[in-house]
Amino acid sequence: MTAPPFDFRRVRDSDFSFCWRLYREALQPLSVGLFDWDDAVQQEHIREALADENASILVVDNGAAGWLQSSETRFTIHLGHFYLAPEMRNRGLGTAFLTWMSDRARRKNKDFTLEVMKNNPARALYERLGFRPVGSSARTITLQL
Repeated sequence: MTAPPFDFRRVRDSDFSFCWRLYREALQPLSVGLFDWDDAVQQEHIREALADENASILVVDNGAAGWLQSSETRFTIHLGHFYLAPEMRNRGLGTAFLTWMSDRARRKNKDFTLEVMKNNPARALYERLGFRPVGSSARTITLQL
């Protein structure tokens, strides 16, 4: 098996501004018409996600390329957050990461799920990789592979 083009490291306190910027740039424009954006509420949400032991910085060439937070149960691996730095997008990194996670779930005989905002363009990538809708809320769709 070929090594993936990325690695992981633990989140540090100093990573908050990087992670917050990626989250806000990705989701604030999508919030229009779905919910009222509140920086303080969203920042608290991100602080909680980053404090989770399953949060990581995605590293490429020794630099931070993005961040993620996942959870794992007996039957499911759930990707709660996944954001790439703008300069790392459209280079195959997201596909490589999602394929790696999919292979990991398959080896463990677990479902792989994630939630995506209904108007998020990333949904096209997820569906191209084989994710299918299994549930929805007012703002999000739950996808499963």
